Amino acid sequence: MWESLSIQDIVEYAKDPYPSIRKWAKDKGKKVVGSTIADVPEEVIYAFGFLPVAILGTNKPLKKAPSLLPDNACSLARSNLELALSYEGDLFDGFVLPQVCDTTQHLSDIWRINFPDKYVESYLAPRQVDRPSAKYWVKKEIERLIASLSKWSGKTISDEDLNKSIALHNENKAILLELYEIKRKFPGTITNKEFFAMMKLSEQADKAEFNKSLKTIKDNLKRKEEKDYIDIILVGITCDPPEIYEIFDELKFNIVGDTLVTGARYLQGNTTLSNDNPIDALTERHFKRGFYSPIHDDVYKNFQEIHKLYKETNARAIVYVHIEFCESQEFDLPDLKKLIKQEKIPLHVLDTEYQTTSLSHVRTRLQAFSESLRGGSL
Repeated sequence: MWESLSIQDIVEYAKDPYPSIRKWAKDKGKKVVGSTIADVPEEVIYAFGFLPVAILGTNKPLKKAPSLLPDNACSLARSNLELALSYEGDLFDGFVLPQVCDTTQHLSDIWRINFPDKYVESYLAPRQVDRPSAKYWVKKEIERLIASLSKWSGKTISDEDLNKSIALHNENKAILLELYEIKRKFPGTITNKEFFAMMKLSEQADKAEFNKSLKTIKDNLKRKEEKDYIDIILVGITCDPPEIYEIFDELKFNIVGDTLVTGARYLQGNTTLSNDNPIDALTERHFKRGFYSPIHDDVYKNFQEIHKLYKETNARAIVYVHIEFCESQEFDLPDLKKLIKQEKIPLHVLDTEYQTTSLSHVRTRLQAFSESLRGGSL
């Protein structure tokens, strides 16, 4: 199903991937395990023979989530819950839910109450990763997740199973990194919308099949030399709805780097295969990934990573994607804006909400930002 897709096919699948996931799971007789972002070791879920699927919200109306989460709760958290409660709950056989902030901690309990007949497990990655105990904690959480999945499924996995899964996921990330590099150098070859559709579907489709499509696409790309693009870096957690990427394309912004959990951060830290102990390899990988708003080890790390990326990519500007009511982002943003301003780097803060019905305000503000950059006033 996913092994011979064109870029156009991928864009269409990524708009609403769940029908194809449902059909694939039924045809293959596979269980589907969903997880909200971020840092759940999907390699473990895949090693059990399940399909790990990232739950990335819905743009459909909220019907049930408002009675369970307040209106000032994170837009992404409410949207994820709504997706499971109202639209795609029957697709998933189970869930692994990371607790990365106060909202997701409460969300895990809400999920258990509302899905009593499904497998629901939490994944408790440390939020203060500079502590000496953090590495030990991550390793024990991975081992606990393996034991939990084994008890639920009645299956056991070997180091070989886990290493095969790691190799497949490494391959996926390596291909996407190559495609990203092509996009950086030849912005007319792959659009923002196309690349981030590939990123999204990579977190939701079976990688054994999808990697074949990505390889074919990469091998058949014809590089296009195009001018008049403005190189930017995208900063934040996610960027939704996906129509925002269309606006970037219309305005000829070329995303040459990002810190998104659904973008470059997902690609960071390929797991070093270890036949002796793949769990140790997954543990080490956890600490190779970049800054993530709810997780801290250095209060200046967010700015330092963004500044480094800005310099390395020779970007013209930074666009910060702010999810409405995301508490951790709202905590970080004031200091980040101050530090970026001190460096005299052009910055645009883009406010998003998963249930938005119109992006006209986003387009208008981005148009003004584009004109300011092209006119040299920034």
